[in-house]
Amino acid sequence: MTVSSAALLGVAGEANAEVKSGNYVSTTWSSGIILLQRNAQVRGGDLVLIGRYKIHPTRTGGYVDVMPGHRIILNRDGHGGYRGPAYFNGAVIGSITLTPRR
Repeated sequence: MTVSSAALLGVAGEANAEVKSGNYVSTTWSSGIILLQRNAQVRGGDLVLIGRYKIHPTRTGGYVDVMPGHRIILNRDGHGGYRGPAYFNGAVIGSITLTPRR
């Protein structure tokens, strides 16, 4: 019986990036209008905003399920922050930005 090298070594999975811990300003947008802007933190793999929400790492940052049916995507923006769409039951309802507080 021959065992492949992939079976012995495992197959490389998709690389994950983490949303970096720190202090941010969270801005929630809809139709180009700011709906909510407040201080936020990322601590221990969680987004601390109105509550504390687990960040699930992805290749480009992560996503957070705020409540059933409501998901926000956090993609690196290239400037130390994150931005992405906000969904409710699969439909885009707006977007979010996390801007580092300096």
